[in-house]
Amino acid sequence: MRASWLQISGIPLATLGPVKNPVLVFLIILTIMLVAPLLFERLRLPGIIGLILAGLVVGPYGLGILQRDETIVLLGTVGLLFLMFMAGLETSLEDLKLNAWKASIFGALTFLLPMVIGTAAMLALGYGFLAAVLVASCFASHTLIALPIVSKLGLMRLQTVTATLGATLITNVLALLVLAVVVRAHQGELTLQFWLTLIPSIALYTLATLWGVPKLGGWFFRRFGHDEGAEFTFVIATLFVVAYGAGLIGIEPVVGAFLAGTAITPIIPQLSPLMNRIQFIGNTLFVPFFLISVGMLINPGILLGEPRTLLVGGVMIATEVVSKFLAAWIPAQLFGWRFASTMIMFGLSVAQAAATLAAITVAFQVELVDELTVNGTIAMILVTCVASPWIVARWGEQMQ
Repeated sequence: MRASWLQISGIPLATLGPVKNPVLVFLIILTIMLVAPLLFERLRLPGIIGLILAGLVVGPYGLGILQRDETIVLLGTVGLLFLMFMAGLETSLEDLKLNAWKASIFGALTFLLPMVIGTAAMLALGYGFLAAVLVASCFASHTLIALPIVSKLGLMRLQTVTATLGATLITNVLALLVLAVVVRAHQGELTLQFWLTLIPSIALYTLATLWGVPKLGGWFFRRFGHDEGAEFTFVIATLFVVAYGAGLIGIEPVVGAFLAGTAITPIIPQLSPLMNRIQFIGNTLFVPFFLISVGMLINPGILLGEPRTLLVGGVMIATEVVSKFLAAWIPAQLFGWRFASTMIMFGLSVAQAAATLAAITVAFQVELVDELTVNGTIAMILVTCVASPWIVARWGEQMQ
């Protein structure tokens, strides 16, 4: 147990173990939110990296000042949902329609290339077929942790960004579908009823969200638009209802959060006070919570515990980087986009975080993969979460 050097009124200096006083915990997190981005931006590095690394430093695998308890997990989950929700809010359905085929091509490539290359790489390491396919599905999904940088640079309406947002929807749904299929196959429960239930459920859910949310929201705003608090509460409730509904039909809640934001965008003006409140709360509080919680998951020392971990982790990192770069480079050549646009697509889609952790945790629980694979996955998350914001910031400034 480590001794905490922090103190607040009534808390002795020699307190053993992580800080548990809720006031002090919140104060530490707020201090990180204030100091880390400012410090890293002075070093000409994205502030997001500062939040992730700060989470590592204060977390259970760093100084042990904070533990990743249920409260941190809760707020981190809310932050991830807010991140995807705001991505949806800044995504015009008209833009998605205009760029649908580009998003579809990039979505197909950023799913298929990691799946094919990843499966081959894991088979070469001696993994079984089902385990190799499941790990490859982790390569195929991605988390848009660098999206706040794109928003800050004013590039959200860029064609490549719109295509990446649409592709995120495609590849995450497909990757999580692969997870469900592989787990059912491993357990011997891959039946016709499974397919007859899942696919129609996804189709009905998507249709109900994109058609029902605007209708309900329009009625609510006409009826209660005079109450700003009610408007804000309705929008947040919509986010969590749709995200929870996604979980009920077997897809990742972050996909539901993105759909909710996309569906409700037409009835919230971009420069309205309501939109400003949503973005302020998300960017200032909840999204930083998510980034700090991601940092608290990282355990650098785990790489030294087993020599083969370095091999597995290195192969996973190389596979992820190569496959995601190729997936961004091919459509960029096809559509004549600048190299900087290619790097923004690559930077946004290379990061692995929540969806990957969820998938590999499920795989470990059903004994499809071992702890070695979990360690390699954590190494991949560490590298990609640090690289993604830097790449997007570096090349986004050129596009700006």
